Amino acid sequence: MSCYIKFNGWAGEDVREATALFAKIFRMGSGTANRTMRRIIRGRDWQFKWPISDAQAKLARSYCRWLGFDLKLIPTKHSFQPNNKINAAFIPPAISPTKLAPEILNQLVELTGNVSDAFTIALYKINLSGKTLGLRHHISLSSDFNSELNFGFGKGPIGMVAEKKLILVEENYENNPIIIDFYKEKNDLKSYFIAPVIHKNLEGVLFIDSKKSYGFPLKQQKILSGLANQMAWHLNQERISPLLHNLR
Repeated sequence: MSCYIKFNGWAGEDVREATALFAKIFRMGSGTANRTMRRIIRGRDWQFKWPISDAQAKLARSYCRWLGFDLKLIPTKHSFQPNNKINAAFIPPAISPTKLAPEILNQLVELTGNVSDAFTIALYKINLSGKTLGLRHHISLSSDFNSELNFGFGKGPIGMVAEKKLILVEENYENNPIIIDFYKEKNDLKSYFIAPVIHKNLEGVLFIDSKKSYGFPLKQQKILSGLANQMAWHLNQERISPLLHNLR
């Protein structure tokens, strides 16, 4: 199945921030995004012209509600067919049903990186031993990001977040340097956001860094924490699915 996304209104707090994130989601120029937001705020419906997959539409709805939008999904009468002209961030490539869930989680990580202006976003999940964290998915602007690293609980900032289950934010770590062996070279990074990814229990840790100082204000942290909660559900499903399969 596929759906259209139709926006009916907006009741958020920061129209400038919502407009900027709306523009990133739908790959709009600032002028188009501003005109579209004015239309939505005035209560005039706006519908994205391309249909998207049902799974991605639900992801879009969840995220946009976090931004304060009132919207609904309108099912189409035909199955989803990818179109090369579609340029929204939510549209996935053609995938098989068996790969649908992993792809949704990957796209959720990538979307989160887009809206946070991340230099690197990396989602780590608990390994089978339950004592270390290994990389699940990442996007980085660095060519020398080390994807082989594992982190023990309590070791370094990522391990400390896993152990304490508390968000760690550094807004200007040029003056408070830390060592995370992601990169072989310096990348002039300024801030980072590290959050525990928790469903009922800890499922992993989300790491985001940025070249902007003070790049993670409280409103942004709230949005990122909500997205991390969605990642937690998907990680939980990935972990328990093999167990459920073996019980059948």
